[in-house]
Amino acid sequence: MTKTTLLCLLCLTLGRCNAWASTGSTNPSDFNNPVDWCTNFGCGGGQLGTPQAWSASIAPNTGWVGLVSSQNMQNLQQGTSWNGNFANGMGILYNGVNTIGNTPGGILVSFTQPVFGAGAYIQADFFGAFTSSIDLFDARFNPLGSFSAAGSSDTNVGTALFIGAYDSIADVSYALFDTTANGFHDEDFAIGTMRLATIPVTTTPEPSTLLLLGPSILGLAGVVRRRMSRKGVL
Repeated sequence: MTKTTLLCLLCLTLGRCNAWASTGSTNPSDFNNPVDWCTNFGCGGGQLGTPQAWSASIAPNTGWVGLVSSQNMQNLQQGTSWNGNFANGMGILYNGVNTIGNTPGGILVSFTQPVFGAGAYIQADFFGAFTSSIDLFDARFNPLGSFSAAGSSDTNVGTALFIGAYDSIADVSYALFDTTANGFHDEDFAIGTMRLATIPVTTTPEPSTLLLLGPSILGLAGVVRRRMSRKGVL
């Protein structure tokens, strides 16, 4: 089965059912192995098809990344082609390349070698408050748990929210990143540097925002909303 088929299958079958085991964190230091998108794809602003292969900074961790909608992504860079709050020069993956009349969907990452967990810097493509989420799945797409955290989207460089989740054993094969704002799912958003937990995470859990898996990830299509974009530096 191809990776594209797997992504489509996940898009059709995920329903966020029962959660167990996973815990969330907003501390990037809890995750030890970075994945730099500029290193993998460059930062030229070109479109990337779904899925794309990536490699972590520390071998042998590899995997694939794409949108659950199977649409194209775009590789951008803070301070050059993205005017947001990621660290200056950070490479990002943006899901909103083809958003006219449709919803781009969440960003799904697969791990060739199962890990304890993963996380990434994240920012919604509009100015204001938003809620981000990460869902973890095992190799058979069984849900392991979900974590959400509130963030603020602005141009205060270096303050982007980091959101991650992890399990007590290395059984995480997929991580799904998404955002919600103003009551709508699947807002346009970008993720910056991703970090993997390839060793057990020993940190204090953040239970106040740990979720039982709830509504569908498919989101609301055709929503017309006003937003302030930062796809180009002003």
